Amino acid sequence: MTTHVEVHHIARVISIDLDLAIAFYETFFPSGQDAKLVARVNNSDFYPAFNIVSDSLHRNAILALCRIWDTQSDSANLNSLANMLSNSQVLADLARAGHPVDPKQIEKWQAEAAKVRDSDELKALMTARHRALAHTANPNRAYKGKARVAIYGDERRAIEWTIPIVERANAFIGYAYVLPFDEQRKIRREHAATFWDRVA
Repeated sequence: MTTHVEVHHIARVISIDLDLAIAFYETFFPSGQDAKLVARVNNSDFYPAFNIVSDSLHRNAILALCRIWDTQSDSANLNSLANMLSNSQVLADLARAGHPVDPKQIEKWQAEAAKVRDSDELKALMTARHRALAHTANPNRAYKGKARVAIYGDERRAIEWTIPIVERANAFIGYAYVLPFDEQRKIRREHAATFWDRVA
């Protein structure tokens, strides 16, 4: 039987992945949007290395975000956590541990999570992960899926939708990450600003 300890383990791993997604994205963002930074780098002789770093940060932001929303039954993700919280024995174990959860609140949370999971933005990112990051699509086979191509901004929206989903799940089970994720975003932005300010 799944125990509240195992649920905490899953929540912790998801929270770490969300922290990573935030860190990678907030560090990547200036490298694509800060016109002064891009201009400085373009006037240097190391802009190819800058482009590689920027692309790596972007890829890792998408990968971390997709891990959170993965559907693999053998991986730690929000879908597996939702399944755990649908189990009456798990809820009973959480209640014995001092964290009673109203099943109606779980249902509401699951509906909110489903909206994010089924969003065009997340589907586009998951497809990008499947066809370009984790794997390379066969160029001889036409894409038969329905998801649109990922566009700039999908990552930010997906992260902003994921934060309250994860924080609410953590609250259900009495798990607290190091800092609230909005505070983590602020810290990551400050670190990124300092880092990129010293480049070139």
